[in-house]
Amino acid sequence: MKRLIPLLILFSACSKDDAIVPQKNYTFSIDSVLTQTGKNSLPKDANGIYHLKLVNGLNQQPHRITGTILVNGKEPIPAEKIEFESNLCWWLKQGDTVAYITKSYINYYTGQYTIIKLPPLISSKDEMVGTVNIASYSGTNGELNTMIAPIGNMKGDTMIIKAFNYNAKKTIYTKIVLE
Repeated sequence: MKRLIPLLILFSACSKDDAIVPQKNYTFSIDSVLTQTGKNSLPKDANGIYHLKLVNGLNQQPHRITGTILVNGKEPIPAEKIEFESNLCWWLKQGDTVAYITKSYINYYTGQYTIIKLPPLISSKDEMVGTVNIASYSGTNGELNTMIAPIGNMKGDTMIIKAFNYNAKKTIYTKIVLE
């Protein structure tokens, strides 16, 4: 019994308040909005606003947004989730053609390369379509990527992209003028 009492005192001596929690310093940025080729950034004016020239019509025009998130200057492990929102959206109406699909194959009997047009994919209900992917996770060296896809009818609008990281409690806004 004499040996048990010192052990109980040892285990009861530590408290929750004595624990040291390491501080995390987050660096979070949107680096560029890339052209459709993905090789160059869209032009940026003196106010830091990107300018995107749209083609008329209802076709989506995808572009990639890149950024970085670091924790204490290093790649975050585990990966950090970034949530995205946009102020713009559009309606896909019931009966609208969503996509044209083709199937390509080599004919087993003739050896000829064949492409067939399948029936178009038609929307079965009205649906609101966002212009930005809603979430992304950091990758190698804290790299962030998401896609935006405005349509030609949005010409003249300014797209505002909101990027938020819960752990960092930081929000970043990026503006893109659609011309």
